Amino acid sequence: MKRYIVPALMGAITMPLFGQAVADAVRFGSSNITGTARYRSMAGAFGALGGDPSAMTDNPAGIGIYRGNSEISFTPNLSFSHAKVEGSATTENKKPDISVSNASWIYSIKTDGDHLVNFNIGLGFNHQEGFRRKYQMILNDPDYSFGDYLTNRANNALVANRSYFDPNYFSSDEAWDNGSIPLNVLYGWDTYVFDAAKDEKGNLTGGVANPFRGLSCAQQMYVTESNRTDEYNLCVSGNWDDFIYGGFTVSINDLNSTIQTEIDEDYGISNLNYTDYNQQFNNVESKGNGIGLKAGILIKPTDTWRIGFAAHTPTWYKMEDIYNATIETNANDDKGNPVKPSGGSSYSFKYRYNSPWQMQLSTAWVIAGRALVSAEADFQDFSTQKFKVHDDNWDDGAFDGYKDLFKNYCALQQTYKVGGEFRMTDNLSIRLGYAFKTSPYKSELYDNPAAFRSWTDKGNRTYGDDNTVLFDSSTKSNHSVLGQQEYYTAGLGWSNEWFHIDLSFLNRIMQEKVAAFPTTSALNFEGDDTPLFMEDNYDLGAVRATYCDMKTRILTWDITIGLRF
Repeated sequence: MKRYIVPALMGAITMPLFGQAVADAVRFGSSNITGTARYRSMAGAFGALGGDPSAMTDNPAGIGIYRGNSEISFTPNLSFSHAKVEGSATTENKKPDISVSNASWIYSIKTDGDHLVNFNIGLGFNHQEGFRRKYQMILNDPDYSFGDYLTNRANNALVANRSYFDPNYFSSDEAWDNGSIPLNVLYGWDTYVFDAAKDEKGNLTGGVANPFRGLSCAQQMYVTESNRTDEYNLCVSGNWDDFIYGGFTVSINDLNSTIQTEIDEDYGISNLNYTDYNQQFNNVESKGNGIGLKAGILIKPTDTWRIGFAAHTPTWYKMEDIYNATIETNANDDKGNPVKPSGGSSYSFKYRYNSPWQMQLSTAWVIAGRALVSAEADFQDFSTQKFKVHDDNWDDGAFDGYKDLFKNYCALQQTYKVGGEFRMTDNLSIRLGYAFKTSPYKSELYDNPAAFRSWTDKGNRTYGDDNTVLFDSSTKSNHSVLGQQEYYTAGLGWSNEWFHIDLSFLNRIMQEKVAAFPTTSALNFEGDDTPLFMEDNYDLGAVRATYCDMKTRILTWDITIGLRF
């Protein structure tokens, strides 16, 4: 069998090949409890409190609490992520990170109006989401290998392109130019991860086959991940009779997410055609810029009770994915020569992404002039997020079906926060907080992601992989399913009329499930190369991923230095 590598695949190429998935959208739309040290030390329960620069990103009405006093503040932080994966062997990895959480300037203007007490303007930078981590997954003798996964995807691609009985289609220019053919499949074909299926007499039987299907192997996955979303805010707010405060914020967001993956499999049998293959240095970088709006009100029914409400529109992003991968094996070609690694070229794809809508309700009480307690509930509906084409003239149907996918897979993520502060002296305060965040996915998906399906209607004649569209992105096969999160926070603060310094400690615990590749379904046939429907019949070639529980603990220390004038 002749393998053909298209010479044009050298350098950076832009082509209509995309694999954006629900997991990518959830990653882009997720946020963290981040801001000043005071804000973090109370778990972000500030929607009804205000009087802190973090209100620009939370409830903009809170900036109206400043009365004639302007402020400038700066918040650096130090964090450590610790990821622990439960597999055939428990693995643990640590990763440090230094960044700036928040930098803000607030200018308060007193007015001479009968009701408008003051008018305030805020400018700020906020590190909305960010962490760096490494993790490793080890599986001994998994039920299905990465080779099984690539074989399954290859067969589905052949059927979808009406080439099931001609696997050499993968060697054609048409296949390499076909955006519906996964690059990993073409790389796997080049490196003999799978081969044309033949009967005992050597005749082609249709499709491709993994020569080591069912053999025991050792599988390891190494992932380095960096996620960062920075927010630049312009906030305007006002104070009406010290009773109603209102404000809005215009936010410019800068997003960058990089995931590097290596998957190793070793069959340990030297007399086979190949004994291991690697998906080495698979890199997917997603970057984008977007704009969003936030508006809120804060009401003081009494001097000791406050109520807050805020709404955040989606952030409308312009996105670009840059991705590349390499697969290499120690296989031999038809002439007995070692095959060369396949891949290494960089590709890019541009598109648009709209993050979910978010609503917030909050309340707070001041107790005896020395303490305060605040509670907040945030609701972010991940079923409302959207993918769109980057150019209306390109292909307005490129993301058809994603609306239903988001509806079927995603849920209303709920975040509940509570925080408290006690003033020990006129200058010194202590703070505590706790927050709980639910999964952005439906519970039945998180409980059993390997078996969850979004469509089963046989009449739809949906070709190709099922859950692959949920998780697979470009050349990246691995994925994680985010579960619940918890935050435990504490802090100290010292202040006088013109200066304040705050310290905070935050312990973020994230529950996830990780796999080296997604579950894919088999195609059922009826006498020809026309698939009738997708099904979970593993005798027909379906591949079920092995999921491992992962717990990530992120410890963050912040210090805020602020000047009032």
